[in-house]
Amino acid sequence: MPAPAHIQAATLQKFLAGWKKFTAQEWMATWSAENTQQILPFSLGVPSRSRAEVQQILPMLIGVLKNYEMEVHELVHDASKGKAAVYITSKANTPLEGNFKWTNEYAVFLTFTEDGQKICKMEEMV
Repeated sequence: MPAPAHIQAATLQKFLAGWKKFTAQEWMATWSAENTQQILPFSLGVPSRSRAEVQQILPMLIGVLKNYEMEVHELVHDASKGKAAVYITSKANTPLEGNFKWTNEYAVFLTFTEDGQKICKMEEMV
């Protein structure tokens, strides 16, 4: 049985606050040790990554993006299923030639651990 809604909601808010701060440590603070990240759509062929694998990649990405900003446009939380979906846009500056700007849109599907204290699965539509 999933954790109470208020526990999941608090975890979700911590997750989003960590993402907004845009440091690997803050962002991953709510990820369980068994967390997996799947990039969607599946047709891209990107294999699921473990927390340890993301921990290797994420600091490099964060290191390249400066003045990162994100905005949550939609958030749906289904506490009875222990899941949430979030639609986010982001932008940042990069060191790439031509003053290239990073812009991205995400639909992120999250699954909470049974106690609701952590996120055990992330599926990111990019």
